[in-house]
Parts: sequence; structure tokens; C-alpha cells
Amino acid sequence: MEFSFSSKYPFTSEAKQKVEGSSLELNDEIMERAVQRVVAALQGKVWKPVYLHPSDDLIDLGSYAAARMMLAHLRNRFLTNKFAVAEAKRAYKLMCEDSEENLGKLGRELGITPQEFEGKLALPVYQYASFSPRSVDYRLIFRNVKGGFVEVTRHEVIRLMEEAVKGRMESYKPLQNPPQIIRDYSKKLMVLVPKEAVLKMSFREGDNPPCIEKLLEGAKEHQNLNHQARLVLAIYLLARNVPVEKVQAIFSNLPDYEEKKTKYQLDHMIRRGYSMASCATLLSYGLCVADCRIGTPLRWKGKVEPWKKGNGSSS
Repeated sequence: MEFSFSSKYPFTSEAKQKVEGSSLELNDEIMERAVQRVVAALQGKVWKPVYLHPSDDLIDLGSYAAARMMLAHLRNRFLTNKFAVAEAKRAYKLMCEDSEENLGKLGRELGITPQEFEGKLALPVYQYASFSPRSVDYRLIFRNVKGGFVEVTRHEVIRLMEEAVKGRMESYKPLQNPPQIIRDYSKKLMVLVPKEAVLKMSFREGDNPPCIEKLLEGAKEHQNLNHQARLVLAIYLLARNVPVEKVQAIFSNLPDYEEKKTKYQLDHMIRRGYSMASCATLLSYGLCVADCRIGTPLRWKGKVEPWKKGNGSSS
């Protein structure tokens, strides 16, 4: 059966109106499906509901709403970020195969409205800057910018829309006095949250430079670190002779963690002998947070003054 627009994109206002305009009420069937939806996110899987009857469409929308209610009640960053990444990836796959009409409709809701500028597809700079991934490839300095517009491809527009979806999923209003059924099923999710103990290491306070401390703190808080941040953190830890298993345990706290993929990438780094980036490179990545003047994080030996306005380099 063909998915409706609201089924594909349950985070839209159309989906919300569909649920609110129905007689749907929370029950065990919806809550069980909501738990399964979050569990699928924890496992890095894309949610693929099976519709046997038209009414299943509404039940699935209810499961999304129930999942969001549980996450708002729990206020657990790990679960919320995992769910956000999974739902954004699901939306991305659907957007890649969707019609231009639906993409335009979704883009208007998300605040991403590409248009033709001088014969090419482009986005207003403010829209591009608001939703572009934290990747060097998407930095404005490397883009074709003219007349307040940034040239983009259809794929890049969808990628930005994926980021917009993730951002929407990551934000929520704390749920005050949730129904008892939400409280009961929320308890089932809490046992699935990894313990932060995996991040306890032999390092003492001050053993690492500020940039690395910030990345470790980000991992501890289950933030979705970008590619450059992950690469820098992994190379640093391996260079400090932290066991691969421990490094992998740290990365398991990230929302989109995949065990096999992470293990392969770490082994690849070791085989290829990746070297630590310089402080100047970290500055270009936006990862430098202090005026260390040590050239590379591996030369860290102690305290440093925090960044001061006007500093142009950390090396």
C-alpha cells in the first residue's frame, strides 16, 4: 500500500492535524509499536511499518506521537538523539524517491525553499547556513555563492532537509503530567540506555587539551559529532594508546553508532597509520577551543588560557 504524505513524514503539521482530528487514543498496541520504533532507532535501523489495513496508517502515526511523548517525558539525550538520527535517515530515504511536489511541500514546512537562480538550483544563504551539515564540504568558503544564493544540487537540498528533520526531532518541550500509560512504557525504554560508565578512563582532569576534552564531553552527552570531530578524537585516543575496545565503547555513545562500521574504521586508521592533525587544521575544522600554541594536541602538557577574541591561530 502506498504511504501517504503524513505517514512518510509524521513530524509535519499535516500528520499532527490528522492525529488530532481522529478519535485515536493511546492504547497498548500503539505504545508497543512506539517502543519498537525507538528500539529500532537504538539498533540503527530504519523504521519500516507494515500496513495490512488503511487503519494501520493512523496507528503508525500514533506510534510516532507516543514515542515523542515518551522521549519528552524521559528527557534522555541519548534516546532523543538516537531517535532523531533514525527518523531523519528514514525521511532522507523517502525523500530521495519522492515526487518534486512532495519535496516542495515538505521543504516549505522545514524552511528550505530552493529556487532557480541564474539557471541553476540555489538556496538563500540564510537557509543554507541554518541547515548545512557540520562538514568541511558544506562550508560556504567552498561553495559557489552569488547574490545572496548558494548553488546546490537536488541531493544536497535533500541532505539539508535531513538535517532540518533531525533538528526538529532533537527539540522537544518537557512533558508535564504525562498519562500513566506513557509513564509505564517509558520505563521499558530506560533499561536500554547505555551507562555512561564506559567513558570512565585513566585520564585525570587536565590530562587532555581543551579541544579533546570538549569532544569527550560531547560523546558523554550523546551528541552527534561530525566526521572531522570523530576522526580527530579517534586518532588522538589511539595515539595515547587507549585500547581499541575502549575507543569503540566511547563511540557507542553516539546516536548513529554502528558497531561493525566503527570497528572497521578504527582498524583502518591503525593499519594506515593516521597521524594527528595540527592545531591549525583543528582550527579550520572549528574544533579548536583554546589558545594552546602547542602545534598538535599530542604535545599537550598542562593548562592554557581560554580563547580570547582576536586570536587568529592556536599553533
